[in-house]
Formats: sequence, structure tokens, C-alpha cells
Amino acid sequence: MSPQARCRSSLIMSGVAPQDDEHGRPIHLELCAVCDTGDVDRPAAGLLVQSFANNGGHDESAPKMGSHLLTEWAKECMAAHGQVPSLGVTKGQRP
Repeated sequence: MSPQARCRSSLIMSGVAPQDDEHGRPIHLELCAVCDTGDVDRPAAGLLVQSFANNGGHDESAPKMGSHLLTEWAKECMAAHGQVPSLGVTKGQRP
């Protein structure tokens, strides 16, 4: 994976949020062990990093927890860009 935008460290994973930012640009979601470990404002990001570090990313017995952490991490990323995630597709969102 390519380096992430905040500290140029290697990414664990990345994606694009379903909503654009206030300028109409896509919000890129980046999970980085350096930036996201221990961030008290983004606890799901840290737990997701820890899950991957403990091989939880490959543990098929815990899909529900992984799904929950991914959802919460995406919400944290979007909130950092001033967006409030919603369940339905509305203006400014990708289907």
C-alpha cells in the first residue's frame, strides 16, 4: 500500500467514505499504526489497529466485532472531516 497522507507511514488499510467533504471532494479513510494508535479522540481506530496487530484481521471467528470496528472507524474518519454519517444515501453521498 502507498504511504498515508498524515505521516507518510505505511497504511494498514484505506477506503473512500460514502459522503464527500464540504468542498465536494471524496473523504479518504486511512488507517495507520503510527497515527491511529492511542488517539483518544478516535478509539475505534486504535482498537482496529490493535486487532490487525493481534491477527484479528484474519480471525474468522470474530466477524461481528470486526464489522463493528470498521463501521465505527469510518464514522470517526468522517467526523474528523465535519461529516455526520447517515444510513441512507442523500445528496453528497455515493450510492
